[in-house]
Amino acid sequence: MDHPIYKHRPVQTISSLARALRISESLLLGIAGRATDLYIGPKPKPKKNGGIRYVFDTKPPLKSLLRRINATFFKHTQFPKYLTGSLSGRDFVANVEIHRDARNAVTEDIAQFFDCISADCVYRIWKDFFHFGDEVAALLTKLTTKDGRVFQGTPTSSYLANLAFWDREFALVEKLKARGIRYSRYVDDITISTVSTLAEGDKRWAISQIYAMIGAAGFKPQRSKHGSFSANSPIRIMGLNANRAPTLPKQERSAIRAQVYQLEQRVAQADQSVDLSAALSAAIGKVGRLKRLHPSEGAALRLRLDAIRRTLDAQPVVTHATTPIQASNEVDTAPF
Repeated sequence: MDHPIYKHRPVQTISSLARALRISESLLLGIAGRATDLYIGPKPKPKKNGGIRYVFDTKPPLKSLLRRINATFFKHTQFPKYLTGSLSGRDFVANVEIHRDARNAVTEDIAQFFDCISADCVYRIWKDFFHFGDEVAALLTKLTTKDGRVFQGTPTSSYLANLAFWDREFALVEKLKARGIRYSRYVDDITISTVSTLAEGDKRWAISQIYAMIGAAGFKPQRSKHGSFSANSPIRIMGLNANRAPTLPKQERSAIRAQVYQLEQRVAQADQSVDLSAALSAAIGKVGRLKRLHPSEGAALRLRLDAIRRTLDAQPVVTHATTPIQASNEVDTAPF
């Protein structure tokens, strides 16, 4: 079965953990003791669909320690290909690629996903998946959770999210595969699809299996975000078309081209608005997304944005001259 695998020997004692993380045992325990005070946030982060998510970060020395936990343990974990979120070499396009040539697809979302990854869930990951000792699992749980749960945006949060169903997801994937149904999960977004017609009864069965898996782990589906698609209309997965190879919808491509044209017009009219650089950066990000899926079109638009950047860089910096009154005040108030 295709399931996550940790490829190294389990850590059984705190002293062994300290050695593995290349930190003194006293410092490790000290950071764990004040880990809850080393969180930053929440910080609003725009979603691609126009919504807002709130993410957290961590301060030193916790942040560097969590990154070391990633490098020491999570990056030595083999994740199955059906997990595509926040993993090296995988992204939203890789997620949709699993479902190329889909004739039917169903999308599901897990409600309040990170809020529901509890400290108990994290302890079981360290204890039962990694097979670490009790004290080690408890200490790592203390370092990677706050107030009894995982906080999205911290260095270890995405890895823990990928392991939230480590003990049951692979069995679901095998059940679906036996009926010709493909599966992927991008953090909290679950997608299933078929290259042939999916009978209504099979679709209901597959959805019930997904709900049973997430329910058994203590999560709930976000039923308002349930989506069902068939080949007689665009099959949209994570904002991309998946009827054939992943592509951006025509409307989005057109909007990106229009955004680049509007920037060119503003520069041609010598617009010196303070938001121009921010608008250019936003356009560069969207063109990068387009180029990922439509290389020729994206490359041509990027050349146009590069020309805009060169024009802006060549413009003189506007400064405000000091008025005579200001100069006089500066002299009058300067110390002798």
